[in-house]
Amino acid sequence: MANLKFNIISKQNPANLNVRFYHGKQIDCNAKSNILINQKLWSNKMQSLKPSVDKNLKNIYLEKIEKLKNLIVLSFNNDFSNGVIINSKWLDSIIKESYLRPSNKPDYEIYLCEYINKYIEDSKTRLNSKNGKTISIKTRTRYNNTLNKIIDYQKFTKERIKLTDVNLSFHKEYTSYLKVTHKYSNNFIQKNISQLKTFIREAKSEGFETNPDIENKKFTFAKDEIIDTYLNEEEITSVFELDFCENLRLDNVRDLFIIGLRTGLRISDLKRISEFHFSSNTILITGTEKTDNIVEIPIHPNVRSILKKRNGVLPNIISDQKFNKYIKEVCQEAGFSQKILGKLKNPKTNRKEKGFYEKYKLISSHTCRRSFATNLYGKISDKTIMAITTHKSHSQFLAYVKTTQKEHVNKLAEFWKNN
Repeated sequence: MANLKFNIISKQNPANLNVRFYHGKQIDCNAKSNILINQKLWSNKMQSLKPSVDKNLKNIYLEKIEKLKNLIVLSFNNDFSNGVIINSKWLDSIIKESYLRPSNKPDYEIYLCEYINKYIEDSKTRLNSKNGKTISIKTRTRYNNTLNKIIDYQKFTKERIKLTDVNLSFHKEYTSYLKVTHKYSNNFIQKNISQLKTFIREAKSEGFETNPDIENKKFTFAKDEIIDTYLNEEEITSVFELDFCENLRLDNVRDLFIIGLRTGLRISDLKRISEFHFSSNTILITGTEKTDNIVEIPIHPNVRSILKKRNGVLPNIISDQKFNKYIKEVCQEAGFSQKILGKLKNPKTNRKEKGFYEKYKLISSHTCRRSFATNLYGKISDKTIMAITTHKSHSQFLAYVKTTQKEHVNKLAEFWKNN
């Protein structure tokens, strides 16, 4: 059980009340409270001012002591659970901070993790200003992932981070911790830093004190070159023509895969396929998951064949994990065993590693959307493709186009031949 005692141990007068904070056998620390008091007025035994002290003067002192007690206990509850070392240095910093902090300021106006916690809690009822919808569970999960990395960093540094501490020096040390200590990818770090900047900017917009370094152009992180796999038209046809009449599991996921390849839908939207309106010529989606756009997509002959084969009954929806696992089996059956450059997660390190792997191992739900954009690129206008993929900017759209260097060479050779 944690205990706090205020004692006079100095022979000077007035004396600086000493604070002793101890908890079990592991924690026993001391620091000066910076509360000066006449030695004749204080009783160490009673842990209070003597009964003879004027009532008004006693209330003034006891109020200060009580506030300091509450702050120490609250700070201990937060810091101890986050792995901060509790010692005399820690106690001294809490006491000094109490004189810098206005007494009416809650922790979330000062400390980074407390603010993010509040932000996440508020997001459960906050509406997205772009689409008027509540913040999705997936987005809140992303918030929590960023928070957890910062909590881990606090445990590593054994310091409690304030909103004002998030400066270029913090950026340098934090990104080094993510990259060198934990070997996260550049893309992971870039997303983490981008989300952190969002939190700090929101804190600033609420009137909380932050550090201006957050707007410095150096407060970012470079992305890795994106290496994504896609299927060309010939490969898609080979997947479409596979016979899985004796394997309903693979037949189902193959049909879902083909629909994804021929519509360019995100996996989150593909899982809502039962909500779509299929007419004789088009698929109407009343609102995509991410952008809430209304999209009308012409039905590709492959999709029409699937619907005919299934007597109009749509494929069964499965989880993202099963989709990504089963579709690799499908692509292995299709013979996509050639080794290509990509990134694959190493189960030992739980990190994606760049290398040459059999193509089927690199296929996932993302392959659908990237293949759709890549196979149509240059054949119809970018604006037309973007109307289907619902990309907001041309730069975002081009990031999905994955034409290989060899295909660029062949296109140029074909152009010269015809011109």
